[in-house]
Amino acid sequence: MAAAVVPALKHWRTTLERAEKFVSPVYSSHDCNLRSRLYRDSCPVAGLSSFLTPERLPYQEAIQQDFCPAQVGDSFGPTWWTCWFRVELTIPEAWVGQEVHFRWESDGEGMVWRDGEPVQGLTKEGEKTSYVLTERLGEGDPRSLTLYVEVACSGLLGAGKGTMIAAPDPEKMFQVSRAELALFHQDVHKLLVDLELLLGMAKPGFGPSKRQCGNVPGAG
Repeated sequence: MAAAVVPALKHWRTTLERAEKFVSPVYSSHDCNLRSRLYRDSCPVAGLSSFLTPERLPYQEAIQQDFCPAQVGDSFGPTWWTCWFRVELTIPEAWVGQEVHFRWESDGEGMVWRDGEPVQGLTKEGEKTSYVLTERLGEGDPRSLTLYVEVACSGLLGAGKGTMIAAPDPEKMFQVSRAELALFHQDVHKLLVDLELLLGMAKPGFGPSKRQCGNVPGAG
């Protein structure tokens, strides 16, 4: 019995580009992009405060400092200083049984501290902008907790003015652009990983060549 012929896509490049946009982080703010569905309900942090220091302080000393009220959109700096943020969180009761993430976006390199331990690095440059508070919120789990985010006023590769290899900009300022709790959609994440793997296999070197497509009935 002859093997069934699987028709190839007539417009291979167009289909590939559409699939790339569907999973690309560049289009994550669009409703038609899969990444825009990674998080469902969200709520702002219950409280945010900060303090700046030109020194590198150990955790126990840092949390004893005087923190001033802060909010999303605030700027901090300058270059090479360190800004510590105290983040007060209150998880909604309705989120029981769900995976809860703390989402944080700011310039600079961040480190999340929980119960006196460093638990997660955060940086927009490396697209690491969330920390898993719990994979499944239990009935008896605490609803309120405090995190600290230590942010170094520099980029992953320094603080060059304009380019990474330029001299540092001593007056550069940094900004907090997101601080919230959100429900993470694990099924969407798994689908996203699968599609990214398939896309990698479908790109030139893996997909059918024009000659192969031309030999398949219905292919242009």
